[in-house]
Amino acid sequence: MNAASVFTSYVETLKENPIELKDDRLDSLRTNPLAYDLSSELYTGNLPWEQTEEFVPLMFDLWDELKDKMLPRFQTRKSRCEEKDMLQGIVGMVAVFYWIKEERFLTLDWEEIKQQTFPVAPINWTERLDFILLKPTQYHCFIQLDELYTELKKQYGKYEVLKKLKQTR
Repeated sequence: MNAASVFTSYVETLKENPIELKDDRLDSLRTNPLAYDLSSELYTGNLPWEQTEEFVPLMFDLWDELKDKMLPRFQTRKSRCEEKDMLQGIVGMVAVFYWIKEERFLTLDWEEIKQQTFPVAPINWTERLDFILLKPTQYHCFIQLDELYTELKKQYGKYEVLKKLKQTR
């Protein structure tokens, strides 16, 4: 399997599951990181691509939860984690790219996603996520995804500060 098919297969699985938007936003994202993007119901609350300052930190919290869940597997000398957890982290990251761009994440085409320009994204994110998608359960891929999230958090923080500075001028 190539990176595109792994990504598309996981997103298709997310689309097939019933989507329930809960009062607890983190819980909704925990169940499906694309819950708001894929939901066809009319949602009158805040949407991630309209309220990035509320939703992006939630996705970072979700990654921290996933990381805490996967880390013990590697600490017990198991060389693999659950593929679903890693793919959830990857899809969550790509959703954040779109949300920061103030767009809904609608495409499933990995090649199309890689061609997009995002205002905030780690260096070489496409190559790095391609690498991770090929063997998502391995420790070095877990470490790489964690580093991508660390870089994304820093860049997002800088982006939000600069955005606020521009608004005050």
